[in-house]
Amino acid sequence: MRRVIIVIGILCLALSLGLWLRLRQLNAYKAAPAGGTGTVEGTEINITARLAARITAVHVREGDEVKAGQLLVELDCADPLAVLAEARARLAVAESNVQGAQASVMAARGSTTAARRAAFAAEAERRAASIDRANVVKEADRLAALHRTGAITASQLDQIETQKNGSEQRIEAIAANHAAAVARTAAAQGSQLAAAAQVEAARSNVAAAAAGVQRAEVNAAECRLVAPRAAVVQTRAYEPGEAVLPGATLLTLIDLTEVKATFFLPNAELAAAAVGRQVAVRADAYPGTVFRGAIRAVSAKAEFTPRNVQTREDRDRLVYGVEIQVPNPERKLRPGMPVEVTIAGTARSGEGAR
Repeated sequence: MRRVIIVIGILCLALSLGLWLRLRQLNAYKAAPAGGTGTVEGTEINITARLAARITAVHVREGDEVKAGQLLVELDCADPLAVLAEARARLAVAESNVQGAQASVMAARGSTTAARRAAFAAEAERRAASIDRANVVKEADRLAALHRTGAITASQLDQIETQKNGSEQRIEAIAANHAAAVARTAAAQGSQLAAAAQVEAARSNVAAAAAGVQRAEVNAAECRLVAPRAAVVQTRAYEPGEAVLPGATLLTLIDLTEVKATFFLPNAELAAAAVGRQVAVRADAYPGTVFRGAIRAVSAKAEFTPRNVQTREDRDRLVYGVEIQVPNPERKLRPGMPVEVTIAGTARSGEGAR
Protein backbone atom coordinates (compact mmCIF):
# COMPACT_ATOMS: atom_id res chain seq x y z
CA MET A 1 0.00 0.00 0.00
CA ARG A 2 2.83 2.33 0.83
CA ARG A 3 4.40 1.59 -2.54
CA VAL A 4 1.15 2.50 -4.33
CA ILE A 5 0.96 5.78 -2.45
CA ILE A 6 4.52 6.57 -3.45
CA VAL A 7 3.79 5.81 -7.10
CA ILE A 8 0.67 7.95 -7.00
CA GLY A 9 2.63 10.77 -5.40
CA ILE A 10 5.31 10.55 -8.03
CA LEU A 11 2.68 10.60 -10.78
CA CYS A 12 0.98 13.62 -9.22
CA LEU A 13 4.29 15.37 -8.90
CA ALA A 14 5.12 14.58 -12.53
CA LEU A 15 1.73 15.81 -13.70
CA SER A 16 2.07 18.98 -11.63
CA LEU A 17 5.54 19.57 -13.03
CA GLY A 18 4.32 18.97 -16.58
CA LEU A 19 1.37 21.30 -16.07
CA TRP A 20 3.65 23.98 -14.60
CA LEU A 21 6.04 23.70 -17.52
CA ARG A 22 3.15 23.89 -19.97
CA LEU A 23 1.71 26.97 -18.25
CA ARG A 24 5.14 28.54 -18.17
CA GLN A 25 5.56 27.84 -21.89
CA LEU A 26 2.14 29.37 -22.63
CA ASN A 27 2.92 32.42 -20.50
CA ALA A 28 6.27 32.81 -22.24
CA TYR A 29 4.54 32.55 -25.64
CA LYS A 30 1.97 35.16 -24.62
CA ALA A 31 4.67 37.50 -23.30
CA ALA A 32 6.77 37.11 -26.45
CA PRO A 33 6.53 39.86 -29.12
CA ALA A 34 3.90 39.42 -31.81
CA GLY A 35 5.22 38.28 -35.14
CA GLY A 36 5.60 35.36 -37.51
CA THR A 37 7.68 33.81 -40.25
CA GLY A 38 8.01 35.01 -43.81
CA THR A 39 10.10 34.70 -46.95
CA VAL A 40 12.39 37.41 -48.29
CA GLU A 41 11.45 38.99 -51.62
CA GLY A 42 13.33 41.54 -53.73
CA THR A 43 12.03 44.13 -56.20
CA GLU A 44 12.03 42.58 -59.67
CA ILE A 45 12.41 44.69 -62.82
CA ASN A 46 11.71 43.15 -66.22
CA ILE A 47 13.71 44.55 -69.15
CA THR A 48 11.40 44.11 -72.13
CA ALA A 49 11.65 44.86 -75.83
CA ARG A 50 9.21 47.35 -77.34
CA LEU A 51 10.30 46.60 -80.89
CA ALA A 52 10.45 43.53 -83.08
CA ALA A 53 14.17 43.22 -83.75
CA ARG A 54 17.20 40.96 -83.59
CA ILE A 55 19.55 41.10 -80.61
CA THR A 56 23.05 42.25 -81.54
CA ALA A 57 24.64 42.24 -78.07
CA VAL A 58 23.88 41.35 -74.45
CA HIS A 59 26.41 42.99 -72.15
CA VAL A 60 25.55 41.28 -68.84
CA ARG A 61 25.23 37.79 -67.41
CA GLU A 62 23.23 36.32 -64.57
CA GLY A 63 24.57 37.47 -61.22
CA ASP A 64 26.17 40.65 -62.55
CA GLU A 65 25.62 43.84 -60.61
CA VAL A 66 24.53 46.77 -62.80
CA LYS A 67 24.28 50.50 -62.20
CA ALA A 68 21.46 52.83 -63.17
CA GLY A 69 21.80 53.83 -66.82
CA GLN A 70 24.20 50.99 -67.68
CA LEU A 71 23.81 49.56 -71.19
CA LEU A 72 22.38 46.06 -71.00
CA VAL A 73 21.14 44.99 -74.45
CA GLU A 74 21.52 46.30 -78.00
CA LEU A 75 19.06 45.56 -80.79
CA ASP A 76 19.48 45.75 -84.55
CA CYS A 77 17.41 48.81 -85.35
CA ALA A 78 18.36 49.76 -88.90
CA ASP A 79 14.71 50.30 -89.81
CA PRO A 80 13.83 52.59 -86.85
CA LEU A 81 17.00 54.59 -87.48
CA ALA A 82 16.05 55.00 -91.15
CA VAL A 83 12.58 56.14 -90.08
CA LEU A 84 14.22 58.66 -87.74
CA ALA A 85 16.40 60.03 -90.55
CA GLU A 86 13.34 60.33 -92.82
CA ALA A 87 11.38 62.11 -90.09
CA ARG A 88 14.18 64.59 -89.54
CA ALA A 89 14.35 65.29 -93.30
CA ARG A 90 10.60 65.92 -93.36
CA LEU A 91 10.99 68.31 -90.48
CA ALA A 92 13.71 70.23 -92.32
CA VAL A 93 11.49 70.51 -95.42
CA ALA A 94 8.54 71.68 -93.32
CA GLU A 95 10.68 74.34 -91.62
CA SER A 96 11.89 75.50 -95.04
CA ASN A 97 8.29 75.77 -96.23
CA VAL A 98 7.51 77.97 -93.24
CA GLN A 99 10.33 80.32 -94.19
CA GLY A 100 9.07 80.44 -97.80
CA ALA A 101 5.52 81.15 -96.67
CA GLN A 102 6.74 83.90 -94.36
CA ALA A 103 8.65 85.45 -97.28
CA SER A 104 5.44 85.38 -99.32
CA VAL A 105 3.64 87.18 -96.49
CA MET A 106 6.29 89.88 -96.43
CA ALA A 107 6.06 90.30 -100.23
CA ALA A 108 2.26 90.48 -100.05
CA ARG A 109 2.50 93.11 -97.32
CA GLY A 110 4.84 95.15 -99.55
CA SER A 111 2.45 94.87 -102.49
CA THR A 112 -0.46 95.90 -100.29
CA THR A 113 1.43 98.94 -99.02
CA ALA A 114 2.44 99.98 -102.56
CA ALA A 115 -1.12 99.57 -103.86
CA ARG A 116 -2.52 101.65 -100.99
CA ARG A 117 -0.01 104.41 -101.65
CA ALA A 118 -0.90 104.38 -105.34
CA ALA A 119 -4.59 104.63 -104.43
CA PHE A 120 -3.87 107.55 -102.07
CA ALA A 121 -1.82 109.30 -104.79
CA ALA A 122 -4.58 108.80 -107.37
CA GLU A 123 -7.16 110.17 -104.95
CA ALA A 124 -5.00 113.22 -104.26
CA GLU A 125 -4.47 113.78 -107.98
CA ARG A 126 -8.23 113.44 -108.60
CA ARG A 127 -8.99 116.09 -105.97
CA ALA A 128 -6.39 118.46 -107.52
CA ALA A 129 -7.83 117.84 -111.01
CA SER A 130 -11.34 118.53 -109.72
CA ILE A 131 -10.17 121.88 -108.35
CA ASP A 132 -8.51 122.70 -111.67
CA ARG A 133 -11.65 121.75 -113.59
CA ALA A 134 -13.75 123.96 -111.33
CA ASN A 135 -11.45 126.86 -112.08
CA VAL A 136 -11.56 126.12 -115.81
CA VAL A 137 -15.39 125.97 -115.73
CA LYS A 138 -15.53 129.33 -114.00
CA GLU A 139 -13.16 130.83 -116.55
CA ALA A 140 -15.18 129.31 -119.42
CA ASP A 141 -18.40 130.82 -118.05
CA ARG A 142 -16.74 134.22 -117.72
CA LEU A 143 -15.35 134.13 -121.27
CA ALA A 144 -18.72 132.98 -122.65
CA ALA A 145 -20.33 136.07 -121.12
CA LEU A 146 -17.62 138.27 -122.63
CA HIS A 147 -18.08 136.60 -126.03
CA ARG A 148 -21.77 137.42 -125.99
CA THR A 149 -20.87 141.07 -125.54
CA GLY A 150 -18.28 140.89 -128.30
CA ALA A 151 -15.38 141.50 -125.89
CA ILE A 152 -13.47 138.36 -127.02
CA THR A 153 -13.20 136.43 -130.19
CA ALA A 154 -14.68 132.98 -130.89
CA SER A 155 -11.18 131.45 -131.02
CA GLN A 156 -10.52 132.50 -127.46
CA LEU A 157 -13.78 130.95 -126.38
CA ASP A 158 -12.94 127.71 -128.24
CA GLN A 159 -9.58 127.60 -126.48
CA ILE A 160 -11.13 127.69 -123.01
CA GLU A 161 -13.72 125.10 -124.03
CA THR A 162 -10.88 122.82 -125.13
CA GLN A 163 -9.22 123.22 -121.72
CA LYS A 164 -12.55 122.43 -120.06
CA ASN A 165 -12.97 119.19 -122.05
CA GLY A 166 -9.34 118.23 -121.36
CA SER A 167 -9.77 118.66 -117.61
CA GLU A 168 -12.86 116.42 -117.65
CA GLN A 169 -11.00 113.72 -119.56
CA ARG A 170 -8.09 114.02 -117.12
CA ILE A 171 -10.46 113.54 -114.17
CA GLU A 172 -11.93 110.43 -115.81
CA ALA A 173 -8.43 108.99 -116.37
CA ILE A 174 -7.41 109.72 -112.80
CA ALA A 175 -10.62 108.09 -111.52
CA ALA A 176 -9.85 105.01 -113.58
CA ASN A 177 -6.31 104.90 -112.12
CA HIS A 178 -7.71 105.25 -108.60
CA ALA A 179 -10.19 102.40 -109.17
CA ALA A 180 -7.38 100.23 -110.52
CA ALA A 181 -5.21 101.07 -107.48
CA VAL A 182 -8.07 100.16 -105.12
CA ALA A 183 -8.52 96.87 -106.96
CA ARG A 184 -4.79 96.16 -106.70
CA THR A 185 -4.97 96.90 -102.96
CA ALA A 186 -7.81 94.41 -102.50
CA ALA A 187 -5.93 91.81 -104.52
CA ALA A 188 -2.76 92.39 -102.50
CA GLN A 189 -4.71 92.04 -99.25
CA GLY A 190 -6.16 88.77 -100.51
CA SER A 191 -2.69 87.54 -101.39
CA GLN A 192 -1.50 88.53 -97.91
CA LEU A 193 -4.31 86.56 -96.27
CA ALA A 194 -3.58 83.56 -98.48
CA ALA A 195 0.12 83.77 -97.63
CA ALA A 196 -0.72 83.98 -93.89
CA ALA A 197 -2.87 80.85 -94.26
CA GLN A 198 0.05 79.13 -95.97
CA VAL A 199 2.26 80.09 -93.01
CA GLU A 200 -0.19 78.52 -90.55
CA ALA A 201 -0.46 75.39 -92.68
CA ALA A 202 3.32 75.20 -92.91
CA ARG A 203 3.60 75.58 -89.13
CA SER A 204 1.10 72.77 -88.65
CA ASN A 205 3.22 70.63 -90.94
CA VAL A 206 6.26 71.51 -88.82
CA ALA A 207 4.42 70.43 -85.65
CA ALA A 208 3.39 67.15 -87.29
CA ALA A 209 6.91 66.55 -88.54
CA ALA A 210 8.36 67.35 -85.09
CA ALA A 211 5.97 64.83 -83.52
CA GLY A 212 7.10 62.28 -86.08
CA VAL A 213 10.73 62.95 -85.16
CA GLN A 214 9.95 62.58 -81.48
CA ARG A 215 8.13 59.30 -82.07
CA ALA A 216 11.00 58.01 -84.22
CA GLU A 217 13.52 59.06 -81.55
CA VAL A 218 11.57 57.13 -78.91
CA ASN A 219 11.60 54.02 -81.08
CA ALA A 220 15.28 54.44 -81.88
CA ALA A 221 16.07 54.83 -78.17
CA GLU A 222 14.52 51.39 -77.59
CA CYS A 223 17.40 49.89 -79.57
CA ARG A 224 19.66 50.38 -76.52
CA LEU A 225 18.13 49.02 -73.32
CA VAL A 226 19.64 50.38 -70.11
CA ALA A 227 19.19 49.57 -66.42
CA PRO A 228 16.54 51.80 -64.82
CA ARG A 229 18.16 51.38 -61.38
CA ALA A 230 21.02 49.66 -59.62
CA ALA A 231 20.25 45.93 -59.33
CA VAL A 232 21.51 42.38 -59.92
CA VAL A 233 20.82 40.39 -63.09
CA GLN A 234 18.59 37.50 -62.05
CA THR A 235 17.76 35.90 -65.39
CA ARG A 236 18.99 36.28 -68.98
CA ALA A 237 16.40 34.88 -71.36
CA TYR A 238 17.89 35.61 -74.81
CA GLU A 239 21.25 35.51 -76.55
CA PRO A 240 22.74 37.61 -79.38
CA GLY A 241 21.35 36.67 -82.77
CA GLU A 242 17.90 35.76 -81.50
CA ALA A 243 14.87 37.68 -82.75
CA VAL A 244 12.46 39.09 -80.21
CA LEU A 245 8.92 40.40 -80.41
CA PRO A 246 7.46 43.43 -78.63
CA GLY A 247 6.81 42.63 -74.98
CA ALA A 248 9.44 39.88 -74.73
CA THR A 249 11.33 39.91 -71.40
CA LEU A 250 15.03 39.91 -72.21
CA LEU A 251 16.42 40.27 -68.68
CA THR A 252 15.05 40.23 -65.16
CA LEU A 253 16.81 42.43 -62.62
CA ILE A 254 16.33 42.29 -58.87
CA ASP A 255 17.01 45.14 -56.48
CA LEU A 256 18.29 43.87 -53.11
CA THR A 257 19.12 47.21 -51.49
CA GLU A 258 15.72 47.01 -49.79
CA VAL A 259 13.83 43.74 -49.46
CA LYS A 260 10.37 42.84 -48.26
CA ALA A 261 8.70 39.91 -46.57
CA THR A 262 5.14 38.98 -45.67
CA PHE A 263 4.14 37.17 -42.51
CA PHE A 264 0.71 36.46 -41.02
CA LEU A 265 -0.73 37.62 -37.71
CA PRO A 266 -3.71 35.92 -36.03
CA ASN A 267 -6.75 38.01 -35.26
CA ALA A 268 -5.84 38.29 -31.57
CA GLU A 269 -2.48 39.92 -32.40
CA LEU A 270 -3.67 42.25 -35.16
CA ALA A 271 -3.66 45.27 -32.83
CA ALA A 272 0.13 45.01 -32.71
CA ALA A 273 0.45 45.68 -36.45
CA ALA A 274 0.55 49.32 -37.47
CA VAL A 275 2.06 50.83 -40.60
CA GLY A 276 5.48 52.28 -39.77
CA ARG A 277 6.00 50.18 -36.64
CA GLN A 278 9.53 48.84 -36.23
CA VAL A 279 10.22 45.12 -36.57
CA ALA A 280 13.20 42.85 -35.87
CA VAL A 281 14.10 40.29 -38.51
CA ARG A 282 16.26 37.22 -37.92
CA ALA A 283 17.50 34.77 -40.53
CA ASP A 284 18.86 31.26 -39.90
CA ALA A 285 21.76 32.04 -42.25
CA TYR A 286 22.99 34.80 -39.89
CA PRO A 287 22.58 33.60 -36.29
CA GLY A 288 22.87 36.40 -33.78
CA THR A 289 22.28 39.10 -36.39
CA VAL A 290 19.15 41.25 -36.17
CA PHE A 291 17.98 43.20 -39.20
CA ARG A 292 15.75 46.21 -38.58
CA GLY A 293 12.76 47.07 -40.71
CA ALA A 294 9.28 48.54 -40.58
CA ILE A 295 5.72 47.50 -41.38
CA ARG A 296 4.72 48.76 -44.82
CA ALA A 297 1.16 47.47 -45.17
CA VAL A 298 -1.44 45.39 -43.33
CA SER A 299 -3.99 43.37 -45.27
CA ALA A 300 -7.54 44.69 -45.02
CA LYS A 301 -9.00 41.21 -45.41
CA ALA A 302 -8.42 38.00 -43.47
CA GLU A 303 -6.59 35.26 -45.35
CA PHE A 304 -8.62 32.49 -43.71
CA THR A 305 -12.21 32.75 -42.53
CA PRO A 306 -14.00 29.74 -40.91
CA ARG A 307 -17.48 28.96 -42.11
CA ASN A 308 -19.06 30.04 -38.80
CA VAL A 309 -17.10 32.42 -36.57
CA GLN A 310 -18.73 31.81 -33.18
CA THR A 311 -16.04 31.11 -30.59
CA ARG A 312 -12.81 32.83 -29.53
CA GLU A 313 -10.86 29.92 -30.98
CA ASP A 314 -12.56 30.42 -34.35
CA ARG A 315 -11.75 34.13 -34.31
CA ASP A 316 -8.13 33.42 -33.50
CA ARG A 317 -7.91 31.28 -36.62
CA LEU A 318 -8.29 34.43 -38.74
CA VAL A 319 -4.92 35.62 -40.02
CA TYR A 320 -3.96 38.87 -41.75
CA GLY A 321 -1.01 39.42 -44.04
CA VAL A 322 1.56 41.96 -42.86
CA GLU A 323 4.19 43.24 -45.31
CA ILE A 324 7.47 44.64 -44.02
CA GLN A 325 10.36 46.50 -45.66
CA VAL A 326 13.93 45.89 -44.54
CA PRO A 327 16.95 47.93 -45.63
CA ASN A 328 19.55 45.54 -47.00
CA PRO A 329 22.60 47.63 -47.99
CA GLU A 330 25.02 44.71 -47.58
CA ARG A 331 22.65 42.44 -49.53
CA LYS A 332 22.84 39.70 -46.95
CA LEU A 333 19.13 38.93 -47.18
CA ARG A 334 18.33 37.20 -50.45
CA PRO A 335 15.07 36.19 -52.16
CA GLY A 336 13.61 32.94 -50.87
CA MET A 337 15.40 33.15 -47.51
CA PRO A 338 13.09 32.33 -44.55
CA VAL A 339 13.07 34.88 -41.73
CA GLU A 340 11.52 35.26 -38.29
CA VAL A 341 9.81 38.62 -37.72
CA THR A 342 8.91 40.16 -34.37
CA ILE A 343 7.15 43.47 -33.82
CA ALA A 344 9.00 45.70 -31.39
CA GLY A 345 7.21 46.67 -28.16
CA THR A 346 4.40 44.14 -28.42
CA ALA A 347 3.26 40.94 -26.72
CA ARG A 348 0.97 38.23 -28.03
CA SER A 349 -1.34 38.61 -25.02
CA GLY A 350 -2.01 42.19 -26.16
CA GLU A 351 -0.82 43.68 -22.88
CA GLY A 352 2.44 44.85 -24.41
CA ALA A 353 0.95 46.31 -27.60
CA ARG A 354 1.30 50.08 -27.59
